[in-house]
Amino acid sequence: MNTRSGESVSAQIGKMGVIDLANGNFSLSDGQPFNIKNDSTSPVKLSVQLAGMDDGDFIETNFESGWNPEIVKVIKATSLSGINLKRGY
Repeated sequence: MNTRSGESVSAQIGKMGVIDLANGNFSLSDGQPFNIKNDSTSPVKLSVQLAGMDDGDFIETNFESGWNPEIVKVIKATSLSGINLKRGY
């Protein structure tokens, strides 16, 4: 399935992993876009590059608890503590 901007996505998550923002920006090594699951109990504000955005462009948005609909390429590093994020695609 493709998004309106042509990115390949799935309606189901088949692979998951932990997102670590303590050591720099996060992206998958193959550049694959992914969804974010906020396993924290509160929303978290992150600066992200969505799948259809140009490299270097970021937008700041809130990620609620649970799976979020945004299709992300890169998450900027943050000093926020107590957040528990997963990625899936």
